[in-house]
Amino acid sequence: MIREYYPRAWQHLDNARRAKVAMARLWNTLLEGGLVEEGVVTHPDGSGVITAWLAWPPGRQAELTELFGGCVQELWACLDALVTESVEAFSALQRLRRPECPRFFPVADSLEGFRESLAESCMDGALRSHVAMVEDCQPFQDSDGDEVIDRIRRGLALLLAWEAALDAGAVMGAWATPVEPQVRAAAPAVVESVKAAEPGALGEQEHVLARYRLSSYQSGCAVTARAGTYVDLCFTEGFVPADNEDTFVRRLSLVIEAVTRFAISFAWLSSQVPGSRHVLSAGHSAPGDTWIAATRSSRHWSAEQLAALASSDIGLGRVEDADTLTLMVSTPSGVFERVIPHATPLRSHDRRGTAAEIAVQDAAATWGLPDFVMAPSVERKGRGVREISDGLLVVGDQGVVVQIKAREGEPASAERETSWVLKQITAAGKQIQGTARRLRAESVHMVNGRGRRVRVDGPAIDWVGVASIEHPDPPQELTVAEHHGRTPVIALLRRDWEFLFNQLRSTHAVVGYLHRVGTSAPVLGGEPERYYELAAADAEAVPAAADPSWTRRGGQPHSVPLLPAAPAGSDDDEAHTMVRILLEDVATSPLDPDEWDTRQRVLACLDSLPVGYRTDLGRFLLDALAAVTEPETGTTVWRMRTFIAGPDGAQLGFAVCSALTDHTRAAFSAWLRLRHHERGEHADLAQLTSVGVLLTPRADGYREWDTIMSAISGDPELTGEELRAYQDLFNTPNGRQPQPRRHRPD
Repeated sequence: MIREYYPRAWQHLDNARRAKVAMARLWNTLLEGGLVEEGVVTHPDGSGVITAWLAWPPGRQAELTELFGGCVQELWACLDALVTESVEAFSALQRLRRPECPRFFPVADSLEGFRESLAESCMDGALRSHVAMVEDCQPFQDSDGDEVIDRIRRGLALLLAWEAALDAGAVMGAWATPVEPQVRAAAPAVVESVKAAEPGALGEQEHVLARYRLSSYQSGCAVTARAGTYVDLCFTEGFVPADNEDTFVRRLSLVIEAVTRFAISFAWLSSQVPGSRHVLSAGHSAPGDTWIAATRSSRHWSAEQLAALASSDIGLGRVEDADTLTLMVSTPSGVFERVIPHATPLRSHDRRGTAAEIAVQDAAATWGLPDFVMAPSVERKGRGVREISDGLLVVGDQGVVVQIKAREGEPASAERETSWVLKQITAAGKQIQGTARRLRAESVHMVNGRGRRVRVDGPAIDWVGVASIEHPDPPQELTVAEHHGRTPVIALLRRDWEFLFNQLRSTHAVVGYLHRVGTSAPVLGGEPERYYELAAADAEAVPAAADPSWTRRGGQPHSVPLLPAAPAGSDDDEAHTMVRILLEDVATSPLDPDEWDTRQRVLACLDSLPVGYRTDLGRFLLDALAAVTEPETGTTVWRMRTFIAGPDGAQLGFAVCSALTDHTRAAFSAWLRLRHHERGEHADLAQLTSVGVLLTPRADGYREWDTIMSAISGDPELTGEELRAYQDLFNTPNGRQPQPRRHRPD
C-alpha cells in the first residue's frame, strides 16, 4: 500500500533499510578482521584487568558513519516525502496556502514548536487526518498508555537526536557489554574473584571490561582470560542503554518501524479519500518551457525555414523525433516552438487498463477542476450490474462520455497493433453509444473528483464521446474512420487528452473544444495539429458586435481567440494560478450536501470564462488586492470588473474590497443585482445567470484573503428606489465601470 500511494516515500524507506543491512554487513566484516583487540594485565599484588580497544582499518569508521548518516537522511526523506506527496496528490482537490513555502514532516520538542512549524505551512495541503496523526505522535506528547504510539514517539525522538549528533560531527563506534568474563591462572595462583565492568563505549584507547583478583600470585604465573563480552556496532553519542536488551540495532529497528508505521498510516488514510488525485509527476517542464520562441530553439532553425513556415497556409509545422513531438506555430508575435510532452506515467501498482483510467481522470482533475470529473459508477440491471462508462466530464449543459482502451502486454507487429487499435476504437464507440442512451433516459447520481455525490441530469446534457487509447507505441499515420451514431465519438491518444487539458487548463474549454470538433482527427495522434489549425482560424476571425448597452455604461469590448496558441498561463503563470485559486476557494467552501448541485452549476459558470481572459482577470485581482490592503483611515476601497462572453453566457462579476463587513457584503450584493438587472434591458433574464465573487484581504496570516460567492438567476425584482440608489452608487462618472469581455466567434 505504501508504494501504491507514496512511491517516493517507499523508495526512501527501502533505501534506509538497505543502508541498515549494509552497516551490519560491514560491521561483521570488521569484527572478523580483528577490529577488536583484547589485553590482560596482572599486577604484582594479584589484581588485574581485562581490556579491549578498537583498531580501525583506514577509512572504515568514516564509511560506517557515512552509511548511518545516509540511513538517517533517507528516513527523514521518507517522512518529508509522505507530506510532499500528499500535498501533490490532493492539490487537485484544494487550494494551497502559501505554495512557495516548503512542505516537510515536522518534529518538535514542544507543542509551541510544533504549532510554529504548522504556521509556516509545512503540512498545508495534506489531509487533516495526516496532520492530526503527526501531532499525536510528537516526542513531546505525554504517554496515554498506547504502546504503539509510545514506540513511534520514541522512534521520532531518537531520529531527531541522531540527526543533531551527526550534524555536530559524531561518528560510529562500538559498545561493549560484559556478560561472563573468565580468568584462568596457573598454580600456585588462585582466582578469587572476577567482576564484569559496566557496559560502555569502546574506542582506540584501552577500555576495562572486567577486573579480577588472584591469591598466591607470583611473578611469572601464566594468566589467561576470556572477555565474555558482546561488542555491538553503536552510535555512541548519547547512548545510555536501559538494559542489556537495549542495543543500538534494536533502536535503529525501532526508528525504522516508526517511520514505516507513519507510511502505512498515511497510505491508509489517503485510501479512504474518494475522488481524483493529481497526475503523477514525470519531470515535465512548466507551461512556459514548452512554448519558446523558435529563435531560441536548440534546433537552431534558419531564418529561411522560419520565414517559409510563417508564410505557409496554416503556419504550422511538425517535427517528430524518436521520443519527441514538436510543433512549429506561426503567430502574430513570431514563430514559436511547442513541445508536446509524452503522457504522464501510469501508476505501476495497477494493471495497465485501470492505471490508464485513473490517469485520464486525474489529468482532467489536475488541469481542469475535479468537480466536473465523474468517476465510473455501477448500477444494477436485471440480475447483473453495468458500469456507466470509464468516467464522465460534465460542465454545465455539456458532457463527455469517456471510454479508455489500454494495450496490455508487449506490442506485436505494426499490422497487428493497427488492427488492435481500430478494433478498440470501434468497441469504445459502441460502449459510448450505450452509455449515452442510458444517460439520456434519466438522471443519475455520481461521485465527482472531489468525492461529492452530485446529480447528473443526463437528458438535459449534450453528449459527445471520447475513446482514449493508451498504447506504448501507437501506429503511425493511422487513419481513423468517422464514427456514425447519435453521439459523436472522438478517438484520442492519452497524450493528446493531456495536451488539451495542459494547453487550456479549463474543463469548460476542453469540453467545448471536443463538442466543437465533434469527430476524430484524420489520423490518430493528430489532435495537436488540429488544435493549432483551429487556433489559427480563431485568430483570424472577425469579432462580433458588442452589446451597445455595455458600451453606454463604459464597458470596453475586448476580443481574444477561444483557442489560444500559447499554453494557458505561459504569459503570466502567477495571474493564471490566481484564477485557479479563486475557483478552488469557491469549490471547497463548506456547504451542505443538498447544495452541492447548485455549486456545480455556479462553478460551471465561473469556468466558462474563456481562457484568453484569465490572465487579465488574475492580474486584475492580484493588483487589486495589493491596492486595497492598506486603505486610508475611514475609507473603503473597491475594485470591480465584469466579464460577459456573449449574449447568452453567464455574466461574471469580480470585486475586491479592503474590508469584509456587513456593509460591504450588502454593497457587493447590490452591485451584482444591479449588473444582472441591467442585462434585462436587452435580454430575457429568465434564462440568464450572473455570478459574483468578492475577495477581501486578511491580516491574520491564516489566509491571504476571504472569498465570497453569490449567484442570481431570473429577475432580481429591484424596486424603483433600489434601482436609483444602486445606479447612483455604482454608475456615477467617478465610479468603477463594468468592463465586458466577449469571445471571438468561429
